[in-house]
Amino acid sequence: MTSHVENEIQARIARVRAEQERKRLERAELAAARKAGVARRHSAKLRRQGQPSKDGFQVRVYRRHNCEAVHTTWAEFARCVWPAAEVTGDGPYAAVSCAARTVTLYPVLAVALARKRAHDRDGCGSDCRRAHQCIALDPGPVSGAAA
Repeated sequence: MTSHVENEIQARIARVRAEQERKRLERAELAAARKAGVARRHSAKLRRQGQPSKDGFQVRVYRRHNCEAVHTTWAEFARCVWPAAEVTGDGPYAAVSCAARTVTLYPVLAVALARKRAHDRDGCGSDCRRAHQCIALDPGPVSGAAA
């Protein structure tokens, strides 16, 4: 038999846990809404970057999916685009090696371009063809992926 005090303690513990869970869910909902807004703004930016610049450089933008899922992270979207590749990092810009064996994601375009240039200079393996790419990922405005 439990005492009245023990019952009260258990009730308080249950209330605290319920409040913690409510706050966690609220934070998750706010984060999802924030990510969706960032993805919409980021999509417009990527569309602008898809246009050739004054120096002739054009960022290739990938929007295609191999599935109908809504991807919640950049890495998840990259794994959908390059299913056989080893995907590392996080961010909307991908430095892709020859034959898309490795894909490294970066949050900043300049860093992804530097990685591509390093691959071009040093090679990415024994059978490197120097056909590396820098790709901007655009999951679309309905996706939850965000930078």
